[in-house]
Amino acid sequence: MKGATVSKVRPGHRLPGRTWLLRAVTALLLAGAVELLGAGPAAAHAVGGGAGASNYRTVVQGISPAIPGVQVRVVNGGNQLELVNRGAQEVTVLGYQNEPYLRVGPGGVFENERSPSTFSNRSTAAPQQIPEGYNASAEPQWRRISSQPVAVFHDHRAHWSGQATPAAVKQDPGKRQLVTPTWQVPIKVGDKTSILSGSIEWVPGPSPWPWAAVVVALAALVLLVSRSGWQAKALAGVITLAVVTDAVHTVGVWTGSTLPVLTQLYGSATSFAGWVVAAFAVHRLLTGRLEAGRTFMLLAAIFLALAGAAPDVPALARSQVPSGLDPTLTRAAISATLGLGAGMLLVALLGRQLRVPGAGAGQGVGGRRASAPARQDARTG
Repeated sequence: MKGATVSKVRPGHRLPGRTWLLRAVTALLLAGAVELLGAGPAAAHAVGGGAGASNYRTVVQGISPAIPGVQVRVVNGGNQLELVNRGAQEVTVLGYQNEPYLRVGPGGVFENERSPSTFSNRSTAAPQQIPEGYNASAEPQWRRISSQPVAVFHDHRAHWSGQATPAAVKQDPGKRQLVTPTWQVPIKVGDKTSILSGSIEWVPGPSPWPWAAVVVALAALVLLVSRSGWQAKALAGVITLAVVTDAVHTVGVWTGSTLPVLTQLYGSATSFAGWVVAAFAVHRLLTGRLEAGRTFMLLAAIFLALAGAAPDVPALARSQVPSGLDPTLTRAAISATLGLGAGMLLVALLGRQLRVPGAGAGQGVGGRRASAPARQDARTG
């Protein structure tokens, strides 16, 4: 047909320099936008809902004297304590100045809004100053925060919050050792006081290099797949697998966190967005709209690799991974998502021109002779 404009880029040829540059700039802008708009969700999505992976392990030794019906365990990778009171009596957790901080009993959980500990425990790092409205000597002002007899709270006494690495750890970071032999949290039942005690130890993490090798190998495999004769279907499979690995990572985040459902939904927003965009990419690739599929694959890679997996890279080298899944499985999911996502990103930016499987230079989808406009659509999406 006269006047029809057909792309000069033939299947199997690399993208022109201008096209590559345009895609690179687009990727940078999209990555910047995702990082800027998704900074909050990405931080909340990080393993354990904001509790970073570390090598400090918090251990609960017990309550002395024991309180009937009261149990305490470590949650969120040592970032928080969970106190459950199934007994008939209400217990009061005392704060850093021995002031009433939490009440836990059959009526639920109540927090003293005047307690300095209430303000201090809102962040993992102890604040330098406490506002004047918080006073350990003031009459308690109780606010109900849960209807269940289960209190989940951060406590600086039971969590390593020092800015500097302990001297003993600096001398021998590969050795498992105690850094806080004993921490204590007083709990009152009526006029009697019991002591919840435990310890904090340094547990060296695994080597990150095997996981780095997995990332590189998977990225290389995706590049190899992009050169196959069935590249559209193969890349659709890669994208689907990246969604599955990110979903496994997300399941670990959800099952390992005690945060409210709405907070977890917010934290997983970038992953959810990545899954939706990935679905569009797979659909475009499988229906022959190849360049549109490439664009959606580029965006999916940014969401899954940069916003989903990258914030949790430290978990690859840390022993304490606040996830509800096995630590090795969690690290594998993070590495796989990062590797597949990096491969998808490279293919979208540097890969060869995609082609419809079984279609020659003058064939369209299904092997039939295609018109010039149809051939142009198969190339540009």
